[in-house]
Amino acid sequence: AVVSTQSTGGVMEEIPSILSDRFIHRRVARTIMGNYFMLPRRPVYGSEDILLRTPNRNYTVDNMDQLFLDLGVPLGPEMLDTVANSSYVEDPAVPVHCFNGKDIQTTSSYFYTNQKDFPDEIPTDVWGDGDGTVPARALKVCHGWESTRSVTEYSGKALGEHGKILDNKDLIKKVIDIVKDNQSCTEKCSIRNRT
Repeated sequence: AVVSTQSTGGVMEEIPSILSDRFIHRRVARTIMGNYFMLPRRPVYGSEDILLRTPNRNYTVDNMDQLFLDLGVPLGPEMLDTVANSSYVEDPAVPVHCFNGKDIQTTSSYFYTNQKDFPDEIPTDVWGDGDGTVPARALKVCHGWESTRSVTEYSGKALGEHGKILDNKDLIKKVIDIVKDNQSCTEKCSIRNRT
């Protein structure tokens, strides 16, 4: 079945329903291990941080296993357990330069007004700060590391939006300068090591 058509450069393309069905996408997304690495975890999120609210239950990092079961994802707890000990918040002990967006409306949690809508209907977004994709609290993890050499935040969609930040000319210039500085240091360090 074809659910819609779209125009691409004057050519009409038919989009089969298998490519546009959100339930099919959801089933696939729930099997991709990389998605579990991106789920909220401690210590960035705590017991008081509601990730999903329904009229009958609030879900936090403390009851993610129950959330997966309630969503009908029986392998979810096992997949989450697989990534539970992989740290994304520890200082990597190498020089780090943090770049991130801010001051952009970003989903911080979700809310189902009616229990009957959970889990198949689309929930209401609860908004917070971030880069339009990643909440600010996760973006700022690298800000506190001892190995962080610089932090640059870009305010607003034009400069700091998650998908556009790599087009930011200031960011590109700063990354080039960092690479040049590292090459310069490497050359100097190599010369020092020879003498």
